[in-house]
Amino acid sequence: MLRWKYSRPLLIAITVIFAILPFAGDNPLSKAGLQQTMAVAFLFGALALTYDLLFGFTGLLSFGHALYFASGMYVTAILINDFNVNFLLAILIAVIFTSLLAVLTGGAALRTTGITFAMVTLAFGQAGHVVIARDFGGFTNGDDGLPVNADRLPDFFIGVVNTKYLYLLALGILVFIYFTAWWITESSAGRVFAALRDNEQRVSVLGLNPNRFKLLSFVLSAAMAALIGAAMLIVSGSGSPRYAAADITIALLLMVILGGPVTRWGAVLGGIIYSVLSTRLTVLSDGTAFDSLPNFIGGPLAEPAFTLGLIFILIVMFAPGGISGAYYRARFKYLNKGK
Repeated sequence: MLRWKYSRPLLIAITVIFAILPFAGDNPLSKAGLQQTMAVAFLFGALALTYDLLFGFTGLLSFGHALYFASGMYVTAILINDFNVNFLLAILIAVIFTSLLAVLTGGAALRTTGITFAMVTLAFGQAGHVVIARDFGGFTNGDDGLPVNADRLPDFFIGVVNTKYLYLLALGILVFIYFTAWWITESSAGRVFAALRDNEQRVSVLGLNPNRFKLLSFVLSAAMAALIGAAMLIVSGSGSPRYAAADITIALLLMVILGGPVTRWGAVLGGIIYSVLSTRLTVLSDGTAFDSLPNFIGGPLAEPAFTLGLIFILIVMFAPGGISGAYYRARFKYLNKGK
């Protein structure tokens, strides 16, 4: 009987194939447009995984995770543009800064629990969004966004012809975040995260401090989100206040629900699918794809938010564990077939 022991080699093989395709002659991924789309999708897949570490593995519902994503993006851009810092050093400083920010905001938020915790994180996230959008310090360029100085980035990241290297950067970040999340969740601390999600009182009875481990999960997920934000800055070429908005965190929650929480690969897949669908549905709505349909059908379908909402309703109704949940149920039925 098949033991499903080839999943990891298969995952590695898929990653290698995705890395080779942009250089393998004429195929869809040899086109700069799709490379850019997939680069953004890979980064959102990685970002969804950092949110899954917080929400799925630790059981903390945060509505402020976008703050740390935007922090990594903007701190990196400010250091490169205004202080002429090497881009690698700027990324490192941005991750450290964001980690300290997460210690402060997470420590304050974790004085509360449940929905109150979610609202406090939302308040911190909204405060960060206002600071970026209003440009109080004169660094963020407000609603116009903050372009990164291309002259201070490596040449192989500049220009349409080099989009494939941005694609590889995003894929590399995704692989790094995946294996970091795997190492964290399989460690002893990761097991405590899972125990906190399932039964916090039992963790306390064992003599462990639940809030310390919650804060550790909070800071680790924020630091990884900052790294992804810095990569998004390079891939997209500029920072934007929308990346700090609560809409991004809500989208991350939907990505995790779509892919399935607590599976790592499910969150990544959900993030990639959500990002690609959002992009393609926007393109379709701007075109004439729905013009031939009756208005009462084509009208709603032309709105990406409606179509995505319909997809999530179907997922919740018919696949409550998301894509990964459906896969594991099918796997369980297959392995138990004939017993």
